Amino acid sequence: MKNILIPTTLQQDSLFSVKAAIKQAADSKCIITLILLSDAPDMESASYYLRKAKYRISKGQQDVLNNCRKEIDTTENCILDIHYQFGLSAPLLKNLLEHLSTNLIIIPASYKMELNKIHRYFLNYISNNKIPILHLTDTSEEQEFNKALYLENKKTLLDVHEVHKMVNTQFRFKIVSHAAINDNNEELVPQLEEAISKNNIDLVIETRRPTKLCSKKNSGITVNNTLGLPVLSLYEEISI
Repeated sequence: MKNILIPTTLQQDSLFSVKAAIKQAADSKCIITLILLSDAPDMESASYYLRKAKYRISKGQQDVLNNCRKEIDTTENCILDIHYQFGLSAPLLKNLLEHLSTNLIIIPASYKMELNKIHRYFLNYISNNKIPILHLTDTSEEQEFNKALYLENKKTLLDVHEVHKMVNTQFRFKIVSHAAINDNNEELVPQLEEAISKNNIDLVIETRRPTKLCSKKNSGITVNNTLGLPVLSLYEEISI
């Protein structure tokens, strides 16, 4: 059983994320959960809170949700679940991920542009979680994930063979190219683009370490997100 979580504000590319999740599920049974976050109403009365704690969506958002359901209906192995979350904290999100048995998080391109504090907090929190994260681009609907480029940061503590093992046991695509980089080493971009074109690469793989939680948008540009490809981020969990 695969359990895939997609945070969304029901923009059009949420449908791309659902399609990507279906592809990752392949023929396995899969529960795809769309999580819609909203700030909790600020009030003392529990009954009034329950009346006001409703996620309101526009007609356009409802259309996106309906299209996601239609896409799921074309499969025999995938189920779509909608989770409305009001308010967020690290313990709450940790328990939610464990409750859902989440083994992959897919982030739509539009979600990474959200400025609302609760969405920024979610993105920062999951970066410290051990679950693989697939960051999509706004053209991900057209891409098949078959061949990957592993960008090994020179500061990583993971052995390249361990990364290959993690990918081979959890995903259907293969690492066909490998390059060592430094943070923000943009002079390598032309060489990496040539390798991507030559090897028909459609995915970049990186590793990540725990970072300080922050609700502000990260404006830093790295080599990985200048290549125009989806990025699979793997947590650097070191076996001792």
